[in-house]
Amino acid sequence: MEKLSIKTPDDFIALMGHSLGFWPHESLVCILLDGRRIGASLRVNLPTPATDTTRYTEQLMHYITTDHQATGVVFGIFTHTPWAPGDPRPHQDMLDEFAGRLGAEGITVRDGWLVGETTFTNYLHMNTRHPVQHPLDGITASQLNAELVFRGSSIEPSPGFRIPVTATADLSQKVLRNCYRIEAMNPHDATEQARTLWARMLDGGADPTDDEAAELIAYLKFITVRDRLIADIPGIEDSMRDLLLGQTTQSPHWQRVDRATDVLFHLYMRADGPDTAPVLTSLGVIQWWEGHGSKAHQCFQKALEADPDYRLAQLTDHLVRDGILADWATSRNNAYQPPHTRGPEIGGLGMA
Repeated sequence: MEKLSIKTPDDFIALMGHSLGFWPHESLVCILLDGRRIGASLRVNLPTPATDTTRYTEQLMHYITTDHQATGVVFGIFTHTPWAPGDPRPHQDMLDEFAGRLGAEGITVRDGWLVGETTFTNYLHMNTRHPVQHPLDGITASQLNAELVFRGSSIEPSPGFRIPVTATADLSQKVLRNCYRIEAMNPHDATEQARTLWARMLDGGADPTDDEAAELIAYLKFITVRDRLIADIPGIEDSMRDLLLGQTTQSPHWQRVDRATDVLFHLYMRADGPDTAPVLTSLGVIQWWEGHGSKAHQCFQKALEADPDYRLAQLTDHLVRDGILADWATSRNNAYQPPHTRGPEIGGLGMA
């Protein structure tokens, strides 16, 4: 397998952005290591003065110790709060407790950085006489960043989707006619017809026609059909409950999941009003499976703006806000990997 090497702090900080898909703000980002190989990435909001740091640390440890092969952690504190040489290290009490808990589990803090608006500083060396502040611009010129950009990766300025405000086509009458047709059908037959159309969309490469889009939007408005279609997205056989909760032992077919995201965005662009709620909620579930809590929350909130009583959006958003991750997102073998990282192994740590 081709290997991409990390040789400088710039490479590592660039990897944090590429792994998340966006540049984090007021965040603690951890990357797990297994010897010299890169594992999963984790992002959480930085604690506030009112945060219970013990509970905060316990939650971090819960996420990290799900990877039983992790032997090390590197971290980045991304914040706009200014820091100058001689100032106390930000969040030092929390990070000291965190490092101690990691050590008790046999996991070493290998390195860490404070990443500001224009510079970054090695967090572990901030108490030395002359801590070095490096320009953040150097990250864009790093070798790893250039390679990942070449492979199609990008770092967005924020974690949110670029979700348009209005539909590009008014299919509401077609959707309504399909709803009447579905209501008149035997529920089993309606579900099977929906699954056949859905599978054709996910296994193909063409965008749905307006007629197909209207039919799929209508199917998603029926709860039992919607749940079955969401459970079909990963392309594996298991109980519908375990599929919806992202807790199967078998890994999803993530390329098919990516395709479902594209199709759902296409449907969203052709839905309007309350019809958008099931589409946005389905998108949010996918983001939750992938471990993208901020994007999932945005989808659920937009779904609830369209339909304040939409139950699945309410329930799943509670999971996100409580910091509960899908099992897939915490599994080394099953976790989502962006397309540009599915080929090469990232390792070969060469930092001093």
